[in-house]
Amino acid sequence: MLEKELLENKIEFRKLNDNISEKKISVADAVKKLNELRTKRAELEKKIALRGKPKSKGEGSANFADVKKAMVEKRAVTLNETGAINQIKELTKELQKKTPVLNMVRYFYGPNASTNIPIWGPTIAEPGGYAEGASAIAEDTQGSLGEKMLQPRAFVSLLKVSAEAINLGSVNIESELPTIFADAFAQAFHNQILTGSGAGNNFKGIFTTTAANSANIMGNATVMNLVNLALILQDYMDDAVIIMHPTIYSTIMQDITSRNADVYQEEIARSKTIEGVKLILTTAAPNSQASGSVIAVGGRGANFGFAMASEIQIEPIRVKGDTNTYFQAMVFANGGTIIDKEFIGLQVDDDE
Repeated sequence: MLEKELLENKIEFRKLNDNISEKKISVADAVKKLNELRTKRAELEKKIALRGKPKSKGEGSANFADVKKAMVEKRAVTLNETGAINQIKELTKELQKKTPVLNMVRYFYGPNASTNIPIWGPTIAEPGGYAEGASAIAEDTQGSLGEKMLQPRAFVSLLKVSAEAINLGSVNIESELPTIFADAFAQAFHNQILTGSGAGNNFKGIFTTTAANSANIMGNATVMNLVNLALILQDYMDDAVIIMHPTIYSTIMQDITSRNADVYQEEIARSKTIEGVKLILTTAAPNSQASGSVIAVGGRGANFGFAMASEIQIEPIRVKGDTNTYFQAMVFANGGTIIDKEFIGLQVDDDE
């Protein structure tokens, strides 16, 4: 009987909840089993609901003759609460900001307590010319092999979900959690890469590192200052990008003080490049134009190291005397620039 199968399904569901609470089953196996039980329950409930339901032509619709008559008499035909209700079972999520920088950085994966990245720099001094048979050539003292250490920290998100939402809702909220948490962590890490303070357990972000970089060029948000930054970057690397906030971009596009500004502004508008260097616009970048602020940063994304010691771990937590389930998501990660000098900023100078 369908009712018996449904009862057995509910008993299995309760046993699984007990096993989860007592940690007798892994998270991955629990999620898989939950999905199987939910799918089976939905099928059984549908079969029970449809059983014995009369099948008649035009079921659920108004009689056409009545509708035609009502149209002639110009009166209304109402459903009188006989209309069907369609409960959408797909969860619609709020639009999230894009995270373009996440696709550019260099990742180091593995369950390591720390990640040490070898760095060769500065390189050896420029070789000089010597006469035939020369001796007593001085050894190089400039070349140096160092390292950049990234120690992963725990980044955690805790989401409370009611028993009703899990058991009675039309949406299988648990199956949506990996995507929900992934979006949240993506936003967090994107912001950390750009503006992480470096203090406590935060990343050392690109704009934060560049703020103290002696290689910065000084100037305000003008077209020619952006051109100068692009030309410096091209002298060192072919795959550089410049990152800035859309507000800074708008200020530069309104600049009429620079000579030939309109020529460069046309290039920027058409291709989002300046002297061939790609522009990345994101609201996660700072937009302050106060004196000393870094308003644009250029460099190679691969020069930012992102150490990730684990994938997202999602653990359901049940508390005694509490009907809610707390889903705790955790990732161990850290990040920072590998060679600070390879990121060059455009820094506001009011004295310009």
